[in-house]
Amino acid sequence: MRILIFSTVFYPVLGGIENLTLNLSKEFIKEGHEVKVITFQKQDKPIKDIKIYYAPDFLKTIRLFLWCDVYYMPNISLKGIWPLLINPRKKWIVSQNDFSLTRSINFLSLLKLFLIKFSTKNISVSKSVAKSLHTSSEIIYNCYDDAVFTTQNFVERTLDFVFVGRLVSQKGCDILIKACAGLNQAFKLTIIGDGPEMEKLKLLAEKLCLTDQINFAGTLDSADIATILNQHKVLIVPSKTKEGFGIVVLEGLACGCKIIAADAGGLAEAAGNFGKLFEPGNVQQLNCLLKEVLQNNNQPNYNTNEIKQYLSNYKKQVVAQKYLSIFE
Repeated sequence: MRILIFSTVFYPVLGGIENLTLNLSKEFIKEGHEVKVITFQKQDKPIKDIKIYYAPDFLKTIRLFLWCDVYYMPNISLKGIWPLLINPRKKWIVSQNDFSLTRSINFLSLLKLFLIKFSTKNISVSKSVAKSLHTSSEIIYNCYDDAVFTTQNFVERTLDFVFVGRLVSQKGCDILIKACAGLNQAFKLTIIGDGPEMEKLKLLAEKLCLTDQINFAGTLDSADIATILNQHKVLIVPSKTKEGFGIVVLEGLACGCKIIAADAGGLAEAAGNFGKLFEPGNVQQLNCLLKEVLQNNNQPNYNTNEIKQYLSNYKKQVVAQKYLSIFE
């Protein structure tokens, strides 16, 4: 099968959609399918077996569209709609990875909501996203990179809290820092990621006299993130707004972390029965959960076998097969 992926964002940028699309592409190729990608993300190095076309011109885009058996979009993009005018019957699959279509209702989002009704099939990455669309869709939860994110028995788990994500306001890292201010006992928090809120968050930590207890680690590759997760006891996901799903929750569970997450969209679905939830933006609730963790430091983590069984549904090859069953 010849699969053409149209995604304005892609590797080497690191993020939920980018990681999911890259992992799925690699799994499709392992299954013997051809994959080509159209993106507006500049590339700095090739990826084995994946042909990536950066902002191709009109004729090249048409050739790629005519070449494929399946035209797949991780999130609908109006920039990629026009080739369908050439062949409206082309198999066109769209996955909805977040609440961008329904978060702010404007002309463009209404247009996209209208257009996805004409796709061959819609995929939603969580029940929360599916419910928001008011359009028929198949629910396929996201995968995580199970080759990288695993428990590392040689790593000592001596640190307390860790955050992984883009440092933007909606990810709620400021909520986490404020919740840490009222702990009144020793702790260590590692913040992994970068973004426009970095300096603001550092100033907040300084203002609250937490600079000795918070380490801003910056952007790291997946292998380093996995090692750091294995050094920590609890992964905190304090998003202020609804998340489509929460791959980072799966990564934390796979690395042996306990989970504390905002009850925001698909995050609760990602955590399943293995996380403690708090109201998004509620500093006091998060503070209580952090205190509870510190006071019960010697309590064992979740049942390892139950975690493995739970995560088996989110492995790359399992999720990729679900996508391929729809493509075919």
